[in-house]
Amino acid sequence: MDIAICEDIEKDANQLRLLVERYFDEINCEVNIFVYNNGDDFLKDLTANKPGDVKIAFFDIYMPGTNGIETAKKIRETNNDMVIIFTTGSTAHSLDGYSVYALQYLIKPVEYHEVKKVLEICNEKFTSSLRYIEVLSDRLMMKVLLKDITFIEVISEYTYIHTSAETIKTFMRLHEFEKQLEGGAFLRTQRSFIVNMNYIKRMSADSFILSNDKEIPIRRSDKKAIKQTYKDYMFMVTTQE
Repeated sequence: MDIAICEDIEKDANQLRLLVERYFDEINCEVNIFVYNNGDDFLKDLTANKPGDVKIAFFDIYMPGTNGIETAKKIRETNNDMVIIFTTGSTAHSLDGYSVYALQYLIKPVEYHEVKKVLEICNEKFTSSLRYIEVLSDRLMMKVLLKDITFIEVISEYTYIHTSAETIKTFMRLHEFEKQLEGGAFLRTQRSFIVNMNYIKRMSADSFILSNDKEIPIRRSDKKAIKQTYKDYMFMVTTQE
C-alpha cells in the first residue's frame, strides 16, 4: 500500500507516520509512506509518477504554497479514487472537504484510535475493490471484478453479467451467484435479478433505477424488505464516509 503524508510541521509528520506504520504492522501488511512538507512537491511527483500508486493521502490543510484543500482539488481533476484525509487543528474548512470527497478530518494532535479507524475503512474499500468472481463464458474462465458489476439477470437458460464495460453470458445460476456475492453490495431484487446497490440512482414504486437508467424490478411480495435492505446499506455507506 502506497500512502502520502503532506505536512509542513516535521513533528506532526513524524507522529502521523509512526501511527500509520503501527496500524500496518498490526495487520502484517507492507506499506510505503511518502512524506512531503508541502502540496506542491507532492503534485509535482504525482505528475512524474514518482510516489508510486498512492491510494491514501493525508493533507494538512494549512501548508505553505498550495494548501491541503487546493492540493486535493487539483488531484480530483484527474483522480477520483485516491482516498483523501485532512489533518487540521480546526474544523473551519470542513464544508470544503465535501467538494473533494474527503473521507475524514483528523483533529490534531491525532490519536492512534482515530488513525486506525480511518485506515480500517480504507483497507475495506481497497480489499473490496480487488474482489472478483470467476465464470465460464464461451468455454473460457473469466475473472470479473465485483465493483464493475452493475447487475445480473437471467434470460431463458442464460445468465448475463452486466458490467460498466461489457456483458458476459454464462450458464451459472443466480443462486450460485448469490453465494459468491454474500456480504457485499449485492441485492436479489426479484427471481431473475441481482443488483449492485452502489449503482442504484433512485427508487421508484416498483423498481430501482440505476445510474445508466436501467430499471430493475422489485419483487412485489418482499418489496418493503428489499427497499429497507437498500436503505440500510446506503445508511452504512454514508456513515462510513
